[in-house]
Amino acid sequence: MKLYSFIFLLLCSALALPSQAQILDGKARFGLRLGVTGSNLYDDAKAEDRNGRIGLLGGAFLKVPLGKSNFAIRPEVLYATRGATFKRDSFISSIKSSYIEVPLSLEYNLSIVNVHAGLNASLLANANGEFKDEQGNPIDFDKEDLEKLDLGWHLGAGLDLGRLGVHLRIDRGLKKVGGGQTLSDLVGDLKNSAWSLTLVYGF
Repeated sequence: MKLYSFIFLLLCSALALPSQAQILDGKARFGLRLGVTGSNLYDDAKAEDRNGRIGLLGGAFLKVPLGKSNFAIRPEVLYATRGATFKRDSFISSIKSSYIEVPLSLEYNLSIVNVHAGLNASLLANANGEFKDEQGNPIDFDKEDLEKLDLGWHLGAGLDLGRLGVHLRIDRGLKKVGGGQTLSDLVGDLKNSAWSLTLVYGF
């Protein structure tokens, strides 16, 4: 019932807005995104029992229509949490990290629906957690021990109602999170993955 009520409120808000307030009005528009994100790690057969981390994502975007077509370019600057817990050699390790992300999307708009895909670069802002070696001894680390830059791709879709929108997106990193040799040996080929569900507001 809460979900139906939320959708109903969005529809009412959209109907109450004038037509020139539409996100899809053919003009470049600045906006904000805020929502939840679920992250995990992937691509390592040695890591088992991986449990994701639920966190927050927020930032700003600029939507620039490409002429009179249904396409638009959408650069963003976001702050997002990442990380997971996982088991290797029968011992539990964990990563809690956060990134400043710069996604660039090509977006296709059809009425109130959009689909988008693109590439993103992410700069590591903070990291903590604990690794354990083959004997179960803890190895403390910080962000200096992880890769500073992650590159990846994303794919998503959204529903834009007036100035408001609801967007769902998945992200995949292409670089291993382990930086130094010791940490890289422990982390293996683990890479970031995430989904996000956000509210957007276009000014």
